[in-house]
Amino acid sequence: MSRPDDYEAAATKAGLGKRLAVHRRYRPVPLAMQAWLGGAALAIGMAVGVGVGTWWPLAVAVVVAIAAGIAYGRLVPVQGLQAVLVYEEGLLLADEAGPGRIVHWDDVRATEYVPESYRDERLGAGQTRTTRTYERGTIWVPGAPIDLQHVRRMARLFEEIDDRIIPAIQVDLEEALRTEGSVQFDEGGLVVTPAGLVHNPRYGEGGEFPWSQVRSVKAPSHGELEIKVTNGPPIRLRLMNARAVVEFIEELRSAAGSGQP
Repeated sequence: MSRPDDYEAAATKAGLGKRLAVHRRYRPVPLAMQAWLGGAALAIGMAVGVGVGTWWPLAVAVVVAIAAGIAYGRLVPVQGLQAVLVYEEGLLLADEAGPGRIVHWDDVRATEYVPESYRDERLGAGQTRTTRTYERGTIWVPGAPIDLQHVRRMARLFEEIDDRIIPAIQVDLEEALRTEGSVQFDEGGLVVTPAGLVHNPRYGEGGEFPWSQVRSVKAPSHGELEIKVTNGPPIRLRLMNARAVVEFIEELRSAAGSGQP
């Protein structure tokens, strides 16, 4: 395994600047293992409690089971990615075999983050099975994208990345509007012009909305854009870089409201 000094040396050589955060990978604790640990703890604790005539062994067994699950989850993977290191000028993917891949902020085109979710499936006879989908994220860079999973504080990691890349994305959007007269999103489903928005949904009715009819623009979650307009249903789209689009649209709304060109 590489030493932390090797990572820092590689970051310094690449001109990444000061290290800001470390997001380590972990070993996920499957639901089946959690159920097994919980069941074993209850069975052992109850058996010992009945034998000694007191309840405290049950509590001890439960605490030990929880501690075992936490300890297992804190173990880093034996192979592959060990951590994502965030620096002032980019990222370093710390691999078990060495410093690994270095990504500068200028190379990041977009990010995609999907939070953890659970789904209950009915098996019949009153039984259900719960399936967990772990949170995952993708960093879109030239060449092969970087797919991440089982990284601690992943939502915060992608917020940190977005904070760094949004200013450059806004500059690109403003330049596209200036040179082409409009900017399209979602394959033309939403068109932004200096005068307002044009909504062209695949299904249902759209419309044209001058800035005076646009009530609010926000990104409820990563990759989601919601626009509320007067006399119409909300416009909801799945977009990468949704936060950057929100800030881009809000600047145009503000300029229109102040009478600026």
